[in-house]
Amino acid sequence: MSPIFQLHGQGSLRIYQGQDFDFSDECILEVISKIVEQKDLYSLHLFGGVERISTALKTNLVKGISGNEEELNWRQKEYGSNAYKKPPGRSFFFALQASKDRIILVLLVHAVLSLAFGIMNHGLKKGLYDGGRIIIAISLVVVIRATTKFGRSRELIMLTNRSTNIRVVVMRDGWYQNISIFNVVVGDIVSVKAGDHIPAAGLFLSGFSLRVKESSMIEEEDDYVDVNISYPFLLSGAKVVDGFTHMLVTSVGMNSSWGKMMSSSSSCDFDEETPLQARLVKPTSPIKRFVLGIALFIVVVMLFRYWTLSREFAFGKERNKEEVMKSIASIFDAGITIAVMAVSEGRSTIIPLTFACLMRTRMGNRALFRNLSALETVGSVTIICTGKTGTLTSKEMKVTEFWVEKETMTDEISTIAPETLSLLHQAVGQNVRDINYPYSTSLPKFSGAERAILNWAMSKLDMDITKLKQIDTFLDFKTLTKRSGVLVREKYDASSLVHVHWKGDAEVILSRCSNYYTRDGITKVIDQQARRRLEKTIQSMEAHPLRCIAFAHKIPNKTHIMEEKGLTYITEENGLTLLALMGLEELCRPRVRMDLDRVAGVDVMMMTEDNVYKARAIAFEGGILKADHDYPGTIVEGQEFKNYSVKQKIEMAEKIRVMVKSFPSHKFLMVQCLKQKGHIVAVIRDDADDDAQTMKESDIRLSMNIQGNDFANEVSDIVILDDRFTSIATVLLCGRCVYKNTHNFLQFQLTSIVVTLVINCVTAVSTSKISISAIQALWENLIIDTLCVVALAAEHPTEELMVEGPVDLKKPLITNIMWRSLVSPASFQIVLLLILKFKGQLIFHADGGINDTLIFNTSILCQVFNLFNSRNLEKKNVLEGIQDNRFAGTQRLDWRQWAASMGMAALS
Repeated sequence: MSPIFQLHGQGSLRIYQGQDFDFSDECILEVISKIVEQKDLYSLHLFGGVERISTALKTNLVKGISGNEEELNWRQKEYGSNAYKKPPGRSFFFALQASKDRIILVLLVHAVLSLAFGIMNHGLKKGLYDGGRIIIAISLVVVIRATTKFGRSRELIMLTNRSTNIRVVVMRDGWYQNISIFNVVVGDIVSVKAGDHIPAAGLFLSGFSLRVKESSMIEEEDDYVDVNISYPFLLSGAKVVDGFTHMLVTSVGMNSSWGKMMSSSSSCDFDEETPLQARLVKPTSPIKRFVLGIALFIVVVMLFRYWTLSREFAFGKERNKEEVMKSIASIFDAGITIAVMAVSEGRSTIIPLTFACLMRTRMGNRALFRNLSALETVGSVTIICTGKTGTLTSKEMKVTEFWVEKETMTDEISTIAPETLSLLHQAVGQNVRDINYPYSTSLPKFSGAERAILNWAMSKLDMDITKLKQIDTFLDFKTLTKRSGVLVREKYDASSLVHVHWKGDAEVILSRCSNYYTRDGITKVIDQQARRRLEKTIQSMEAHPLRCIAFAHKIPNKTHIMEEKGLTYITEENGLTLLALMGLEELCRPRVRMDLDRVAGVDVMMMTEDNVYKARAIAFEGGILKADHDYPGTIVEGQEFKNYSVKQKIEMAEKIRVMVKSFPSHKFLMVQCLKQKGHIVAVIRDDADDDAQTMKESDIRLSMNIQGNDFANEVSDIVILDDRFTSIATVLLCGRCVYKNTHNFLQFQLTSIVVTLVINCVTAVSTSKISISAIQALWENLIIDTLCVVALAAEHPTEELMVEGPVDLKKPLITNIMWRSLVSPASFQIVLLLILKFKGQLIFHADGGINDTLIFNTSILCQVFNLFNSRNLEKKNVLEGIQDNRFAGTQRLDWRQWAASMGMAALS
């Protein structure tokens, strides 16, 4: 490849090479960006390598850039921010265009005809009255519909922004800092590890076993790329699949290939139908067709009556054309009035409105939803598959046991030989991937096991990490399944011994050990008796339960390294010498047992890589296993499950509560079998796993808010923000609430439709007129679509929903209970309104116009009060919990406050 510098001419090459650079020259920034983007090693070499680029970027490789606000603002202003131009969100005008509907168009035609006939019969001033009112009502319907769509799109944009605002670790002023990805600037030194995405384009500075996947962002074959000093290019958006690195940021945002690709991508489809909305089409489409059929029937009947009666009473007389046109227009007005009932925004707004209410009240700071569908589906979950670390157990640990040779060490640590103690310092302090950064003057913030081990070693073993970094140099570092290994030697002596240190799961490390160190620094062979004793020690710790970690050491055959020839050692795993065993206390999260008891009707299965002893202890402590569950079949090893026949797998899947020694392939198989059995499966990502395939196979993908790792944001439907298992129970509760509120609205709407249809059909057939006009029907529809839908969407979830269990997706939306609950209020309203229609004038001594208004008011108030019936379909006390529904965001006032507010209002 020809050097990038030729883009700017050979003169530029001679100026740049071997000189100090002024980074304010835009040409230099473009050159650096091109070098990284096109992975041009030749041009990188001509430029002077990574160190020369760091000089051009004014980056101190020891301390990073300055963290003061003035310099950060300068870098963002000069070289761009780490954000891409997002596709424009949908405007209110676009939402207005999307609010077109066939019934709306019919109503507009009707309004135009009403205006024409009105002006023709009554003149311009009075003729505008009927048609104008209809146009105003139609406009309100359309605006409400557009406002709902626009509000939903804005809310989804906010959710998307929250999901992409991940945290990254940078080095500034010599200290590690946790910042937003949007605050990364050119010249930053960023730390990334397995599971992370590269936050900006840059160059490899230091790291070990770094492997990235670039195919997710560029059109190349699906392969992995090893990145190191020889091949230092890191593209923005690529995923780190193994190892870790500290990288120098060279371009951000729109100056990177990732930013350009994201800015050109299409916007999100805010009108995507959720599963429940799709299911709503099935019962509501026949209702709409039925209503339109009734409307056509009424028009035919009224036309027939008008035609026959007019011939009978006007036989031999010339008909008045204006009267005929007026009569026919009123008949079609009646049909359109019935059709107006099919115009309901409630069916499309009840779900997003419920979602919005729940986000503001119950889940605002607990969960992040990547899509609306997730909240619906989670209400149907029948089984939750969860890991252990970070979900059931707390990330915070402490060391409670420490074994050297065959005895536990407490206060006798001082008796350990200096040689053994030195090796322990090296094993504990150096085998931590985030410390392996040759330039830093500070240490990152650790969590979990690493934090517990380091704190214990510094307090109990007098370990000095800073001194270790000064003495030793890193040659290689590898992370493998359940273990990690590091290769070190003395920094200033190329001929000194090279040491290999392995740390990890005690069973895995012990299986690779053939010797062990005594406290006196002597090595002994691990015979059968010693191995059985060590295995029992590990089992005893894990049954308590403790997480058992082992440290092992080896000196490779070669005793020096030729760095100038690029020769590096591969960390050796066999023939190790056991240094020590360590037991870390790993307790269940507080209230986990209580939270699991809340999740009625949902089984919880733990899938862990731990052995049976530790897994059983955690399962009993967390409440996954009960006393009556400890029987054959509830606990199974992953490989044993894999060896079952297909029939056995499906039969046994739902009986298993704990799967031990389970790896991604075993978990994937388990989820498949559960789904074949008819379960709706939710998978909670374990902090220690990378089960992308398993999560994608599940119906709902959940994850805890894992700091510094955006894998959850990539594949999860729901991210639990507060890392508490109780929030998962709350999410399940809210998911069931969506179905409950949707059922309640359908009940409410069915009652309204049945009553209005029956009343208008009876009156149309018997009197050739209908009781409610088109404009009145539109206003009634507006009330239903605003106040009533919002009120029902604001219903809070109750603990009774957890008792009822998961939502059955096979169950029809309109249930027998709903039909039974419909009969009583609908019958009452029909009888009441028919009495008013035929006897109202006699009872209230009112003329026809007043009586029709009385019927209209009574009809609307019946629907308003029918809200109380629709809140709880199976309860006799329909007012129970009414005080919890504050859809207007109000609080309860006492009588003095009510009196004061009414008095002040009366002053007007």
